[in-house]
Amino acid sequence: MKRNSLLLLQLILIISLFTSCKSDDKPIIKEKPINNVDPFIGTGGIVHTFPGATIPFSMIQLSPDTDTKGWNWCSGYHYSDSTLKGFSHTHLSGTGWSDLGDILVMPTVGELQVTAGEKDKPDTGWRSRFSHETEKAEAGFYKVYLEDYNVTAELTAGKRVGFHKYVFPETEKANIIFDPTNIIFGKVLETKIETTSATEISGYCLSEGWGGKRYVYFSAEFSKPYDSFKITKAGNFSKHLKVIDKDVKGFATFRTRAGESIEVKVGISAVSANSALMNLRSEKDNSFALAQLNAQNEWNGILSKFKVEGGTKEQRRIFYTGVYHNFIAPNLSMDIDGKYVALGRQFKAEGFTNYSSFSTWDTFRATKPLISFLTPQYSQDFSKSLIARHKDAGEHLPLWELCGVDNTCMIGYPSVPVIYDAIQKGADINKKEAFAAMDDIAHFNKVSSSDGDGGLDEYIKLGYVPAHIPKNISKTLEYAYEDWVIAQLAKEIGDIKKYDYYMKRANNFRNIYNPERKMFWPKKANGEWFADIVMDQWEPLQDHWISGNKWAYDYFVPHAVSDLIELKGGKEAFAAELDHLFRVELDMKGEEHADISGFVGSYAHGDEPGHANPYLYNYVGEAWKTQAMVRKLMAEMYSDKPDGMINNEDCGQMSAWYIFSAMGFYPVCPGDKKYIIGSPIFDRVSMDLGNGRTFIVVAKNNSNKNKYVQSLSLNGKEITKSYITQDQISEGGILTFEMGPKPNKAFGAKEGDLPVSTLQ
Repeated sequence: MKRNSLLLLQLILIISLFTSCKSDDKPIIKEKPINNVDPFIGTGGIVHTFPGATIPFSMIQLSPDTDTKGWNWCSGYHYSDSTLKGFSHTHLSGTGWSDLGDILVMPTVGELQVTAGEKDKPDTGWRSRFSHETEKAEAGFYKVYLEDYNVTAELTAGKRVGFHKYVFPETEKANIIFDPTNIIFGKVLETKIETTSATEISGYCLSEGWGGKRYVYFSAEFSKPYDSFKITKAGNFSKHLKVIDKDVKGFATFRTRAGESIEVKVGISAVSANSALMNLRSEKDNSFALAQLNAQNEWNGILSKFKVEGGTKEQRRIFYTGVYHNFIAPNLSMDIDGKYVALGRQFKAEGFTNYSSFSTWDTFRATKPLISFLTPQYSQDFSKSLIARHKDAGEHLPLWELCGVDNTCMIGYPSVPVIYDAIQKGADINKKEAFAAMDDIAHFNKVSSSDGDGGLDEYIKLGYVPAHIPKNISKTLEYAYEDWVIAQLAKEIGDIKKYDYYMKRANNFRNIYNPERKMFWPKKANGEWFADIVMDQWEPLQDHWISGNKWAYDYFVPHAVSDLIELKGGKEAFAAELDHLFRVELDMKGEEHADISGFVGSYAHGDEPGHANPYLYNYVGEAWKTQAMVRKLMAEMYSDKPDGMINNEDCGQMSAWYIFSAMGFYPVCPGDKKYIIGSPIFDRVSMDLGNGRTFIVVAKNNSNKNKYVQSLSLNGKEITKSYITQDQISEGGILTFEMGPKPNKAFGAKEGDLPVSTLQ
């Protein structure tokens, strides 16, 4: 009887491992969301992500560095490499520029070597060969076998502490190297290392780079006392146990048994050495195993906000890894006592948690709206951090803030829609303080580190950025959209005078629309149109458009799409233009900008300003064309391989486009509360909102062929419109798609069912 009961129990357990069978009758093992995350996605190609350990929005991104120079190594790691120099504690995720790589740690065995050596000649230094076959990466955990030393390295992360575990062979010379001179792309100005006991060392690096001139202090603790400790100064061993110089490194040596592990905890701070120690002590009681468990629990909490059914394993991996990438940046930029550094000065956060690493130009489009839905508390803190630069520091909202410094990369004032999106989704933010910060930046001309003079003074005076200023078309269009956002907040706080003022500025896109050319065109300061431009060469286009991407910006009026349609001759003419955009390939000469990639016709999915363009068919009653195009882009521009995106991941934006699109809707205009309908790829997606409600998307009869929406309903009530609203999503409920193999050209085609976006 016991045996029969045991057999029955085993049968039940086996059955419980499986979910529904697909058409090929092969059962699919039920997966946990975290098992679908692959941090190696994006570490190849030009995607620029890193595979190491972090937790959501942590100060720590503990990851291997294979190189620190060159565009492929913006994150410090590239999948094509086979040697590494160590594991540093801070990294950028998917950006097109580089910095960080702070405080590198490397385990070795044998005689000490004082430099890392050359990547292709690892025997010239302490570098080690490694193989991807013995490398493992999960959300919150990284592991690799170092072939040159017979050492297994494991990494995990807390909020402010990096946790290392090194498993050594039997040796008299097990070394753990600390290299504060390691920096990705930047310039080292000064370093320091000292030891105060056989289990503790500390130091700092003062560097200058994309994140400005900054200190990173560290405090480290070993799980066992070292037998000896040495410090080098400019490559020579010193007699001192406290050394300050431009080139300082520390070497702790231990005796180890075969298979013995040494754990190292490293706390960091931008404020002071004492703060780094305080941060370390705040997580000191965590063993490596507990820290790993905590990290993976943190990720489970985020990833489990989505429950996905259907689709392929590859699609689920892309989706969940995309969620993972969206919760890496911004990064915690505040010590345990609330102190932080911004703009080279110390502050203390009151009533919020301070963050930095704001790639707002990329992420205002979809990443921040996604985070605001899922975790409004984070969006609230992000917004308060940005507002604090004006309110507390007396400065201006940043364009691209790294380590508390605005590196002024890109254009416009993209912090504005990030803050307003959080406000719209219920964040507890002082609206008048937010408006004051927005009003300030909308009158302060910043010179972009990537794109020159902002032209804001001329924009205010003339109503457009004139042709002699770099990227004038792109700047005019982005200013106009962001002015519309500011106008909405002015209206909410009851400042009608400011509302009217900014709504007038929001119409400035009209001033550069050339009706004869039927496109946005550079205009001189005297009001004359600019001369002809050679349109089949990249270089002349880059004078007027970001990356030279005219084909993205010719449709970038997200706040007034309906007005743009009228400017271009009406719905039929606009639809024909979109058809041309996605069908006719470019034949360009000259060097293509690195950010323009992933072409479908003239549309480049690798460049963020065009991300809404596939959804614009909905505005002219041809929603079925959007449905076909977004399915094509999801299939062709993404994979679960190391080069799994077509360009820089950009702190989440490339993935956020996929996440929204996979659910069947997208925020074309953050700030107007409309989410435009596309074509979902999963049978069912449940999204746990941060307000206690759940929004569920069901796609019936869904498949690769059945990509067209036949009908749509919300909580059983038919929706004929080709969009849903933020309020409908936030209320929770079930959005049901009926899918089919042929277009339903009547869906969303009636005049009252189109999304309307007008300033008229």
